[in-house]
Amino acid sequence: MSSSANTKIQRKNELYEVGPGFWNVRGRFRMFAQKVDVGTHMSIVRLSNGNFVIFDTVALDDHLKEQINRLTDNGNRIEGVIGTHSFHTRSF
Repeated sequence: MSSSANTKIQRKNELYEVGPGFWNVRGRFRMFAQKVDVGTHMSIVRLSNGNFVIFDTVALDDHLKEQINRLTDNGNRIEGVIGTHSFHTRSF
């Protein structure tokens, strides 16, 4: 995991803590015959009970999956996943 305090450009598929209890991931989302990467994102929020909610999804590579598993006790502390629109449901 990286802190974005000193980071201006976020790498794709890297979990960044952008504030207390809030993480963000930038991912790839290709359109127009897979030729243009318009990008997408996913956010993870720590709830007051210590569990997590994920907003939107991105495709996970092994590195990102490991980061999320480490944060969420292998997913056991994820209470829900919310896709805010159809583009974000492609990686459910």
